Amino acid sequence: MRYILSAILLLASLTACQQEKEYKFPRTAAEDTEKIMSDKYWSYWTPEAQAKIDADIEKNRKADAQFTVGDIAPDTKVTVEQISSDFGFGASSFNWDQLGKKEYNDIYKNLFGTLFNRATVAFYWKELELEQGKKRFYAEECDSEEWWSNCKEPHMQPHWRRPPTEPVIKWCEEHDVTVHGHPLVWGHMSIQSPDWLRDDVPAHELAALDSLDKFRLNRDGKEKNHPAYERMSSDEIAAIVPEYTKLLSKRVFGNMEEIMKQYDGRVDSWDVVNESYTDHREKTLIPGSKLCKAYRYGLMPGDYVYRSFDLAEKLNKGNALLNINETQSDSKYENADIYSDEIKTLLERGAKIDMIGIQIHLMRKYRNAELVAQGKDIWSPQRAYYVLDKLAETNLPMCMSEITITSPNSDYRGEMIQSIIAVNLYRLWFSYPNMTAITWWNLVDDCGYKGEPTISGLFTRDMKPKLAYHALYNLIHKEWRTNENLTPDGEGNIAWRGFTGKYRITWTDSKGEKREAIYELKK
Repeated sequence: MRYILSAILLLASLTACQQEKEYKFPRTAAEDTEKIMSDKYWSYWTPEAQAKIDADIEKNRKADAQFTVGDIAPDTKVTVEQISSDFGFGASSFNWDQLGKKEYNDIYKNLFGTLFNRATVAFYWKELELEQGKKRFYAEECDSEEWWSNCKEPHMQPHWRRPPTEPVIKWCEEHDVTVHGHPLVWGHMSIQSPDWLRDDVPAHELAALDSLDKFRLNRDGKEKNHPAYERMSSDEIAAIVPEYTKLLSKRVFGNMEEIMKQYDGRVDSWDVVNESYTDHREKTLIPGSKLCKAYRYGLMPGDYVYRSFDLAEKLNKGNALLNINETQSDSKYENADIYSDEIKTLLERGAKIDMIGIQIHLMRKYRNAELVAQGKDIWSPQRAYYVLDKLAETNLPMCMSEITITSPNSDYRGEMIQSIIAVNLYRLWFSYPNMTAITWWNLVDDCGYKGEPTISGLFTRDMKPKLAYHALYNLIHKEWRTNENLTPDGEGNIAWRGFTGKYRITWTDSKGEKREAIYELKK
């Protein structure tokens, strides 16, 4: 019943014309009659590549099913209807109640439990604890739909894209949506660390930190650490800021402990550590060190990646999956080698890692959707298989944890580029044996983090579905769902091959009564 109600809610939220539209999303050069994508692009996504994906989907996402209905009316069909998938299709939930109108918020919320069965919930420390000691787990007045609807500059608010966690998680629990918490530990000072992090640090240590732990820009605009920071070892820095060194570990890991205890048993998986592979590459993760000179972000607790997983394992009474998360957005193949090596090293040291998160954000000037359409080798099949195969060497399951695919512009061609890229990549990821979930990052245009493209959503800012929405809806709820009307044999047995997940089986028995059963199909 819950699945039916959820579907009704979504249909009520979206207009009839949005549901009735059918689009053809080309998968080969021959189908791309409007030449939306270049010949170079289609030289990667060949009929042979598409045939491999089809075969792998059949092999890795389907299973054979058998069920006995027993007593059944003569000449009666048995209806087999798939009502859920055991593969995770998700999105971030960062704009909960923030879209300015109730009708917009209703469409947004109802996507979780209908189109999506997985939600990434924001646990960014900076906004979760704007005031020290006061976690924003529960909604306050400034988190209400009415408050945001009257807010003239939502992007300027400190808690934009950072809703309180409890309303989102409660919704997910009520609608059978898997909850993924993101992130527990991340070194990014401007996004993750609260403004009060250095409160209570002695003045002379603050002065020392100000002379070391800050960035300057090169002539090409890239960040570079202060020369003194580069020159000194992590132990030398720890020696001149001993109080801050202790306080940093206490607060970073204390935040992690408070969050995990609050939501133990209610969050299904955690990004324990986010974006740390450059510290592995630069060899700044030194066992036994008190501080880590994080390559991109400044100072972090020593050996923070291993220590985070060690603590997470101890706190994880509810058996949530413990994930590591990293971007693999561009065409540098060695990034996958480094990430894989980092994970193998952590596993060898005894860290409990349950899943690998993989981000791709096709939005920067050298890896945007327009360049993909022109044929730049960014997540071509060859590139994608290299990354997935390299990470599969760890023997861990994986998920596409953050997906950003922009529309180059807001016209038909721009939306088609976004859709074609999304369809091809989703199909490839869905086909891969180690893959468990795919999460679209920004659902709505102009709702990303500052500096990100404004047209990377599945919906426009006024919650009109874009072509990419229809593309994913067709995949998730049509192409990748199995529905059959079957004739049982003489003993009331039925058999079919379908996508794994839950099925509702209905039939009429010999007395004319309607019967129903729920069947779960696993590999």
